[in-house]
Amino acid sequence: MVSVLERFGINGNKSLAFCSGWGLQAGAMASSAAPDDNNLIVLGTNAEDMAFAVNHLIKEGGGQVVVKDGKVLDFFSLPVGGIVCDLEPGEVAQREDEMNGAARLLGCNLPEPLMYMFFLPITAIPDYAITDVGPVDCIALTTFDPILELVEHI
Repeated sequence: MVSVLERFGINGNKSLAFCSGWGLQAGAMASSAAPDDNNLIVLGTNAEDMAFAVNHLIKEGGGQVVVKDGKVLDFFSLPVGGIVCDLEPGEVAQREDEMNGAARLLGCNLPEPLMYMFFLPITAIPDYAITDVGPVDCIALTTFDPILELVEHI
C-alpha cells in the first residue's frame, strides 16, 4: 500500500492506493521530503507500521523513517521544514545509504528504495502518480479510485 498525506494543514487530504514491485515483505518506510509538494508519503505492507512511520515523522518534525513491527529500524532527521538537514554532503550520502540498507531489511529489492518512493507523487512523470487527492492518471490528468470494481461472492 502507498499513501500520501497533506501535511500543511490546508485540507487534511489523504489517499490510499496499491503499489507493487517493491519486494516489501514487512514494515513501512516514509518521508516528509518528496518532490512536487513535500507532503508525507508512506509505503508499507500493513496499516499499523504505516501509521507508526507517519506518526514518528510528525513527532520528530520530519525526515525519513523505516519501521518494522512498530519499531524504528532507522531514522534520518530533516529538521528544516521536514525537507532539509544541515549535514555535509558526504554525511547525507552515508545516511541515505544507511536508510536504503534499512529498507532492504524489509525485503525491498530496489537499488535506491527511498529515492524511488520520492518519485511516486510526481505528476509530471508518466504514467501514474499518487498524491494527497488520490492516484492520478498523468496522461488523462484525472484522479481515479484504485478499486475499479468490487465483486461480491456469496
